[in-house]
Amino acid sequence: MDVIQLSPQIEPLYEAFVSNHSQGMFYYSLRYRNLLCDLLQCQEHYLVAIHNEQVQGVLPVMSTVGSAGRVYNSLPFYGSHGGPLAETPESAKALIEAFNTLASAPDCLGATLISNLFVPTEPLPVHTHTDYRIGQITDLSGDFESRFESSARRNVKKAASQGIKVAVDVDALPVLREMHQQNIRAIGGIPKSDLFFDLAAKHFVPHKDYKIYVASIENEIIGSLLLFYYRDTVEYFTPATKDDARSLQPLPIILNTAMREAAQQGYRWWNWGGTWETQTGVYRFKRKWGAQDSHYMYYVRINDPSVLSWPKARFLNEYPNFYVAPFGALVSNSDFQEDRS
Repeated sequence: MDVIQLSPQIEPLYEAFVSNHSQGMFYYSLRYRNLLCDLLQCQEHYLVAIHNEQVQGVLPVMSTVGSAGRVYNSLPFYGSHGGPLAETPESAKALIEAFNTLASAPDCLGATLISNLFVPTEPLPVHTHTDYRIGQITDLSGDFESRFESSARRNVKKAASQGIKVAVDVDALPVLREMHQQNIRAIGGIPKSDLFFDLAAKHFVPHKDYKIYVASIENEIIGSLLLFYYRDTVEYFTPATKDDARSLQPLPIILNTAMREAAQQGYRWWNWGGTWETQTGVYRFKRKWGAQDSHYMYYVRINDPSVLSWPKARFLNEYPNFYVAPFGALVSNSDFQEDRS
């Protein structure tokens, strides 16, 4: 078993492997890799396990450099899933060993591997700390709407009674961006940048790779939702609601429409993304749409423990969009919000 870094010559084999693997996710795709490279100006170190000239496994890795050294993530940017996607235990082991080698380089401050939502990481990478998120996922098979809580159905009915209309509008990125940034700043979080929305339109194909659903009343957009589609999974990526229209329930009627249409088109899973344990309101909101828990882990290696004395702002400034250390392990700790909720 050989582990090599991904090169342009084997990119078609890489993409075919991921798209045909039962646990292949959007985050492993080369389109997403290209987005991250442009957005974060980071370096890629995608690992590929080869046996008898066949791809047997992949492990996507990115890195960035700050004052304390290089940090590796699989993967960076709001908890993107990574970890080995492998055909055999032997290929998974070879990929993890290669990841450990990267993380043990003299210039490496640390490395974090965020596990695949659908499969546990085995074997585990060398790590000094762990963290986790509550993954939530809705099975879109069968009569999935019967698993919605009554409050979700009431919200949809209320929105419909107000005359709210739902449509797909891939030209609504500027509206989505503005509402999203207002929403996240209002809760003290860090929103996705203007550049993210520009690059999403550049690197992904509308209607195929992504859709933007909008809810409108009297021709005014009051809610929107960016979804990505890959294999059999829909990624709930960026929701946004006009602040003074929340009581009209625009997001629930968008969700009801988008989930129904995704199921009709053959998608099996609706991935709501990660939720912090403290985000009880967000957790309950996703839960009422039939979401089931699927915890996933962060395996964190810190080679220089002195960084645990850093304030949070220094991590955010020097390693933006990369995970370096669990904030709960820092000497100075205070609340911080992610935006994927």
